[in-house]
This record gives sequence, C-alpha cells and structure tokens, in this order.
Amino acid sequence: MLKYFEPSKVKQQRGRSLYEAVGVRFFKRYLLPTELLVDHLRGKRAVKGGQEALKTELKRLEWETRRNEVIHLLVLLLTGCFLVSNFSPKLSIEQLLAILVINLYLNVYPIFLQRYNRLRITRVLKKV
Repeated sequence: MLKYFEPSKVKQQRGRSLYEAVGVRFFKRYLLPTELLVDHLRGKRAVKGGQEALKTELKRLEWETRRNEVIHLLVLLLTGCFLVSNFSPKLSIEQLLAILVINLYLNVYPIFLQRYNRLRITRVLKKV
C-alpha cells in the first residue's frame, strides 16, 4: 500500500503534472477558499521555528494527504458498491447515473488533488 502513495515519474512529463492536465488546478481554485476559511476558524497560523519545524510540518502535511486520499477512496468504493449492488430498487437509471457522476466529482478530483499536492510536498521535502 505504501508504494501506491509514492509519486511516479509517469505522472510528470515535461515539468507538468498529469493532474494539472485533468484540471486539478481549476478544482483547487474553488476548494482553496473553503480550506482557508476552515484554517482560519481552527486558528492555524504560519509555521514558525526554522527549517526543522518546516520539515516536520511538511511531513505532517504529506501524511494528511495520504489520509485524505484514503478517505475519499473508501467513500468512492463504498458508493460504487452501493451502485453495483443497487440496494434500493426504487432508484431509476437516471438517478443511479446522477449518483455516479456526483460520486466521481466529489471523490476522484479530491484524490487527484491530494496526489498533486503530495508531488509538490515531496519535491519541497527533497530540497529542505
């Protein structure tokens, strides 16, 4: 499972990430204000304490991207299992397709975003 989380060379070509090509930056633009609001309400501040504190924070962020990715992956799989087994026969094909599209939007792009952020974090960690 750990190999799954490691960024591969295939996902970066010509200095550009595969995730940028599928529109993660566009998705991130709308997600960022929500993150900033949550961070403000939690009282998070900028990292203080020098290089070692920065490295510790980057490692924590990398772990957090893994955790968030697993959460989205589990929800994606559970919803997919629900759609395949079709627990509710009252749902029409259109409703099942709508659930599938919403599920993909709410889970696949956040997974891509976590992987994209992890690529950037590991690049910075190698420099620090």
